Amino acid sequence: MHVHHDHEHSGLGPEGYCICPKCGYRKLHTPGIPCKEERCPNCGSALIREGSYHHKLIEERKKKDEK
Repeated sequence: MHVHHDHEHSGLGPEGYCICPKCGYRKLHTPGIPCKEERCPNCGSALIREGSYHHKLIEERKKKDEK
């Protein structure tokens, strides 16, 4: 029996981008490698998937900080 773990597969498909939440670095997503397992070459932060739940939270927080 296969158990599906949401933290392993976000369901965003093989295409898209991984982005750095700190400096904004952006790279093409590598299928089969979760963005969170890759590091930003500029600042060393863990990358997040563009358009993911975490990306949306970070964008909302940035908007609040600008006000």
